[in-house]
Amino acid sequence: MEKEYKKTYFLIPGEANAQQEMPLTLLASKVIEIATEHANTLDIGYANMDGMNLGWVLSRLTVEMVRWPKVNEHYTIITWIERWNKHFSERNFEVQDKDGNTLGFVRTVWMVINTITHENAGTSQLNLADGLISTRECPIDKQAKLKIVECENPVSYTFAYTDIDFYRHVNTVRYISLLVNQFTMDDSDRNILRRFEIAFMSEGKYGDRVDIMRQSSDGVTSFAIRCNDKPLVRARFSLMSR
Repeated sequence: MEKEYKKTYFLIPGEANAQQEMPLTLLASKVIEIATEHANTLDIGYANMDGMNLGWVLSRLTVEMVRWPKVNEHYTIITWIERWNKHFSERNFEVQDKDGNTLGFVRTVWMVINTITHENAGTSQLNLADGLISTRECPIDKQAKLKIVECENPVSYTFAYTDIDFYRHVNTVRYISLLVNQFTMDDSDRNILRRFEIAFMSEGKYGDRVDIMRQSSDGVTSFAIRCNDKPLVRARFSLMSR
């Protein structure tokens, strides 16, 4: 069982955004993919957990990028477990170019849920050995508490069939896509995303009507997604001029 797991990808034109770079949603998808693959090799993945009605869900995601992979570029993602306790597991990632130069880092926090009740089941039922923890460092700051966001004119959205995932709640990446779509093309042409933070607080379900709240100041845009005043997601985008 390897403490670290890595996989190399190639960014094809069909995956790139309008700026011919890797979109945030694709990075989030790859983070979930490689975390799932590594968990399977450690016997703490779907094959081992499904029979116990358990599953991993992403609780927090923090991304900090120096540069985003460009179209027709190879990139590698490396992942490792930093620590865990009886409630959560912290897993980190490094994104590298083909020469091994660092493009960015990702911090994540995962929780185990009961796939029937969707409640936090804790990690005690899993075989989490201390020997699986890596000493590899992740230099970016951990996610701080994300602010409560209020605005007078929220954007409304109703979750549809394609928003729903394997656990029959709203897909993690779909939340991110909804937030990214609140920016204009001009916003993305003029700015590059340097840091992104998102906390998943409650689950959204098929047919839920939500309000997307937004506040912006000094290159930082904060969001909240609420359903009947219940917070589902809080997020923060930190942008820099290109």
